[in-house]
Amino acid sequence: MPDRTTHARGFTVVELLVVVAIIALLVAILVVGLEKARTMARVAGCLSNQRQIALAQTSYAIDNGGALASPRTSFAGGSPSVTYTNPCGSWSFLINKGNTANDSYHSWTASYGAGVVGGTEQQYGVNSTNTGAKALSGGKLFSYIGSYNVYRSPIDPTTRIRSYSFNAFVGVTVPTDSTGYLGGWQGWFCSQGVTPLDFVTTHLKMIKDPSHTIMSLVEDDSDGFNFNNEGWLIDPRPPAGTPAPQGAPNPGTWSNTGGWIGWVDWPAFWDPSNITYSFVDGSTESYSLQNPKLVSLIQGPPGAGYGHNYPQPPDNPATGPWRRDWIHFRDRLLPGAIPPQIPRYQDQ
Repeated sequence: MPDRTTHARGFTVVELLVVVAIIALLVAILVVGLEKARTMARVAGCLSNQRQIALAQTSYAIDNGGALASPRTSFAGGSPSVTYTNPCGSWSFLINKGNTANDSYHSWTASYGAGVVGGTEQQYGVNSTNTGAKALSGGKLFSYIGSYNVYRSPIDPTTRIRSYSFNAFVGVTVPTDSTGYLGGWQGWFCSQGVTPLDFVTTHLKMIKDPSHTIMSLVEDDSDGFNFNNEGWLIDPRPPAGTPAPQGAPNPGTWSNTGGWIGWVDWPAFWDPSNITYSFVDGSTESYSLQNPKLVSLIQGPPGAGYGHNYPQPPDNPATGPWRRDWIHFRDRLLPGAIPPQIPRYQDQ
């Protein structure tokens, strides 16, 4: 009879290598997918925090005759009143009801006082008997927010207990309730039919476009205090040489003629593809930085970076959309009062 015995055949080395390669590829795909899922979960958590913060501001306003909590977080002192006189007219403002002892008396968070400025927020922690422990619970919105964890973004890689800042144009008599900025800006705004009165946003009803006006956002401040000092601010005037948008009043004076300081502050670049913020109406958004070179130029490395007041270069087809990111946030500072700017590569 013929021999019907069969012989078992093993895998060849090539076949084993193919199997190993396939497994490695599947593992790599799985790892990338898991990391993406973790990133999106952190982003969702950050957006949820800011939604709660924005809604807390609304609840505070409802309980206080429409008055909003201040974006300021530290003592500044100075005169309780200021008068602006320009071609648009003359206006006098009483800042923070004339309170000069502490212009943060109705601040959303209480990151001021010797306990914090003399050290850092994370040094004292939320349960410390030091006055720095009041950095969160001492703020006007804490009873509405109700949780220390809401103040910290899951994206934040630092050890600080607060990751967010408020828009310096919301909840103030003049931007950031400080006389310095609007004093230098008023001439350009006057030429466009915007008066200092248009910047008064002490009450919710004064926000002309709440669904497009930033309330809070992630900020990585580098002022030496290790916490986000004051409200978040950028120079809303257009850089010198910027072409006027169609229909702009006095187009010949559209451009700021000098002194443009661009990024006074900057949003946190912890995840440049997911810069998160909330709007006054409680909605939230995540923005992807269009020009990643901004990160190293503002913060470094290499070098220490330019830091605050970075007057970035103009948009250029050869070097990139430098001002697209600034315009994105600029047009969400106070729409309805600040004239919109159309991003163009020929902007100078």
